[in-house]
Amino acid sequence: MVAKINVSLPEDVLQEMDRAAKEAHSSRSAFLVQAVKHFLEEREEAKRRQRRQEAAEKIVRLADEIGPWDAAAEVLKWRQQH
Repeated sequence: MVAKINVSLPEDVLQEMDRAAKEAHSSRSAFLVQAVKHFLEEREEAKRRQRRQEAAEKIVRLADEIGPWDAAAEVLKWRQQH
């Protein structure tokens, strides 16, 4: 299904969009679809980056709370217990 919408754009933006669509051998509609998809993908990637950043900050805070430790020694200790 394809929905039709009306969009108001400043004249200079419309002219620039038309030039870009022409260069891409695309219609206005196809160009707008591609632009919106690109925007949505970028927004999702920004959210993923933000979540990774927050996770990294939590790891740093946790490491500060725990203090220094030897991961290899902990693995060896776990293996000996199991």
